[in-house]
Amino acid sequence: MSLSFVNRSRAMGWMVIAAASAFLMGISSGAAMAQSGEDLFAQGNQAYAEGRYDDAIRHYDRVIQAAGYSASVLYNMANAYYQKKDVGQAILNYERALYLNPGNADIRANLAVARKDAGLIPEPVAGWQRYFDLLNLNGWALALSGVFGAVSLLFLLRGIRPDIFRGTAFGSVTAFCLLCLITGGTGVALQYGNLSRGVITQNQARLQVSPFDSADSSAALKDGKVVRMAKIYKDYVLVKEDNGRSGWVKRDAVQPVVPPGGFS
Repeated sequence: MSLSFVNRSRAMGWMVIAAASAFLMGISSGAAMAQSGEDLFAQGNQAYAEGRYDDAIRHYDRVIQAAGYSASVLYNMANAYYQKKDVGQAILNYERALYLNPGNADIRANLAVARKDAGLIPEPVAGWQRYFDLLNLNGWALALSGVFGAVSLLFLLRGIRPDIFRGTAFGSVTAFCLLCLITGGTGVALQYGNLSRGVITQNQARLQVSPFDSADSSAALKDGKVVRMAKIYKDYVLVKEDNGRSGWVKRDAVQPVVPPGGFS
């Protein structure tokens, strides 16, 4: 056995040990962060129960920094902001919680109450469109990929074993799969459009005709108002309301429902 081979073997052994150590350290660190997040969440809930809403919000924010976003943390944070009468932040966090957990009835109910109390009744949504709000973008994309895989498998089996589906059976299954593909594609398209949604978090935010400090105001937006964030120019964001009105607001007056970089 040559010396160079021994050295390479030793080096490979150390590399394996180092990789294993890094993996174990990653698991340990992740477990510690999860435990830290659970402790902070419990502390936030205790502060909320005692009416210390600012402390509760700080704890929930630290949970997000330590363990990432979750619907439960955002929901509780929204409740704390609601108790503080901070409508903009309450609605923003309800919207974020609902994005992560679209089927949660409690989040929807509290969001509706917060909007009603602030006089922010949303435009009515068509019944068919409510169906596509049952999943977020990731959910519809996953469903669409699953259906696409099923369709691919169907045609593969059809090519290998033509006798599996005969007559109208193959046509019926194909039609059903195509319907699912269309439904999934529609869900993805609609939810993709929701990525541009934002919430006004500054009361009576000036809606300006152009993105300059000296520009005239065309209206004032209530905090908690949901808008579409169409474009960013320097310190301003072009927003569009459901009624078609648009204008520029300061960047610090509106926050996206889906945070920059997404939910982690």
